[in-house]
Amino acid sequence: MKLTGLLTGALALSLVGTGCATKKYVAKTVAPVEQRVSGTETKNGEQDKEIASQGTQIQELDGDLSRTKEKLGDTDNKATQAGEAAKAADQKATTAQQSADGARTFAEQGLNRMDQSMQAMNNFQMVKSEAVLFAFNSDKLTPEGKTQLDDFASQAKGMSRFVVEVQGFTDKSGSPTFNETLSEARAQSVSRYLVNQYQIPIRNISMLGSGYAMPVADDETRDGRKMNRRVEVRLWVPENQANKSVAAGGGEQ
Repeated sequence: MKLTGLLTGALALSLVGTGCATKKYVAKTVAPVEQRVSGTETKNGEQDKEIASQGTQIQELDGDLSRTKEKLGDTDNKATQAGEAAKAADQKATTAQQSADGARTFAEQGLNRMDQSMQAMNNFQMVKSEAVLFAFNSDKLTPEGKTQLDDFASQAKGMSRFVVEVQGFTDKSGSPTFNETLSEARAQSVSRYLVNQYQIPIRNISMLGSGYAMPVADDETRDGRKMNRRVEVRLWVPENQANKSVAAGGGEQ
């Protein structure tokens, strides 16, 4: 509007100064200019509104951009936290795997030791042997024989698992049937003494009369026949107990 007034005034002054125009001419001349100016001002107003709208849009975009940056920052933080959590989980998994491997190794070692122990318990070793001598045609224990069995029983009593083998023999005097019966009677005398005097369990004793078998000396001599009139008593224990017995000072006699 200010521009229209200025133009109108300028034309009016120009016409007054020259004195060759009328009011009607001025009106005709000024009207188109006013229309063009009004149109220009309208366009300028619309442009101002458009610019203001674009400014608003730019502000909104700027706000959206800020919010997007915040979201990206939050997402980045979450991604970092997720990465750290994954790393921690991987470390825990590694530790758990190591623990599992250690437990498996320990279990395998335990099973191996158990297997070795079972084998040692099933494999027996003789740790003591005595040859108890008997008089001619007799199955009665002598004082010397009882002393031998006392020493034998003292070692057997210290064992948790053991087997006692009692095997009777004779010299070649007499018939085979008589010698077998006599050798069995001698084995029974030894077994009875161990059970009655030292409570050696009967189930732990294996007994056999072998008659005139496996002589240990020349039966043609008096001393030889004396050595053959015997009962061999053997103490058998599992290998693991045998090792302990040897370490403690025991052993086969």
